[in-house]
Amino acid sequence: MTATLHGRVHIAEAVNATVIGLDDAPRGYAEFDQGASRQYVLDPHGALTGVPQV
Repeated sequence: MTATLHGRVHIAEAVNATVIGLDDAPRGYAEFDQGASRQYVLDPHGALTGVPQV
């Protein structure tokens, strides 16, 4: 947890997830509901800087 808080570990990359902004959440949920084999991490405040968003 400390490594995550200090930016040494990026949780989205560690769990092979796609970072999406809050505005893209409806699309992410729709894709997931349709069976997409993806995991999403919502980043509503842009705190995951350096991790590319979709």
